[in-house]
Amino acid sequence: MERRELVSPRTRRAFREHLVGWPLRAIEDLFENEGIQPGSGSPAVTGQRRSLVERYYASVDWASPQEVRKVLRAYEHVLAGADLPAETFGELKRHLEWDGYTMDATGRLRTPPAAELDELPLAALDDPAAIYEHIDRIGRVMDADPAQAISGARALIEATTKLVLHQLGSAYDEHADVPALVKAAQKALGLHPETLAPTGKGNETVRRILSNLSQVAIGVAELRNEYGPDHGRTRVAVLEPRHAHLAVGCASTYCRLLLETLADPAAPWRRSTTVGSTDRCPIPRILAH
Repeated sequence: MERRELVSPRTRRAFREHLVGWPLRAIEDLFENEGIQPGSGSPAVTGQRRSLVERYYASVDWASPQEVRKVLRAYEHVLAGADLPAETFGELKRHLEWDGYTMDATGRLRTPPAAELDELPLAALDDPAAIYEHIDRIGRVMDADPAQAISGARALIEATTKLVLHQLGSAYDEHADVPALVKAAQKALGLHPETLAPTGKGNETVRRILSNLSQVAIGVAELRNEYGPDHGRTRVAVLEPRHAHLAVGCASTYCRLLLETLADPAAPWRRSTTVGSTDRCPIPRILAH
């Protein structure tokens, strides 16, 4: 499954067409001041200015939050122009809003609430397609349907635990509930409180943090059971976007912990003689000083 682009081609074209009226040097400064260098090749557009903008666009990974942030800073400067007609400002701003971006009182563009999910480290998974599917689902409904977003956050945790266990070659019950999957995944990665060595600096603090993280993941599942639209709910839930932001933020933090530990070449689970062993592990490197 392809990675989702964070700024649509429609929005990029709208800004490009506005920049056709700028001097070439001003276009260069706009992008290069943000650390964006022109790419190679000849864009399939006509005109010097369109071609120049497309060359800068060609060097951007539009699925990377870090690279897109540079483009958004450039767009902020465009929107802050003193001579920008109100009609053009409104049109460009609407394009960004359709992509999920909002502008605060200072003129800064804020990323969609689910953007942190796009930064999850998925390289260690052989097939992260299911994760991308859940990320896209959450991103589409985050503010419009908080209940659906909460359901998506729970599904993301379940999918991540299963994929991690599969990647490690650890058997699991396909129909296991989230608490069982959370425990199994953390044990397999050496992240469960029970797998930590009994001594060591900061051991009790790390044990408490890992225990709390487990409860956070389980809590998201319980929240979905209470408010999710696909769990036989018999009363209408009064939810706000902030409730969805809480659930998705918790899911993101928890899934990142599992995925970063899976990818870490020095993680304790790699030193276990048996994948999924319950042998005691030292403090996980991801939490160690």
